[in-house]
Amino acid sequence: MKSQFEDFNFTSRNEHTEGLITGLLLGAAIGACVGILLAPKSGKALRGKIKDLADSQADTLGSSWEQAKDKAGKAAGDAKDAISSAADETGSKLKDLANKAENEIEDGVETVADRFQKKY
Repeated sequence: MKSQFEDFNFTSRNEHTEGLITGLLLGAAIGACVGILLAPKSGKALRGKIKDLADSQADTLGSSWEQAKDKAGKAAGDAKDAISSAADETGSKLKDLANKAENEIEDGVETVADRFQKKY
């Protein structure tokens, strides 16, 4: 006999939990808005409260935006410094390797010349 839950995967609850939490938060936000709009206040007082709430949220969003810009600028500066430092270090190491290679080649040429002179 086929069960009605045969195709349901009980181990993947994260998708369902995330959807449930999102739905609950969205419902709470909608409920708060409806509660404010249906509260027994005059239109002027209600508009003032909504304006104050909107201004507060705008200020919070503005300060969050500024903080994010500052952090992004600092991260970009740090990355630029790190890249510059790595480039300087790499250039220095390449110069050292080039000098070592040049010295080895000169020593090799001298060795070959000495052997050639001894042989002939």
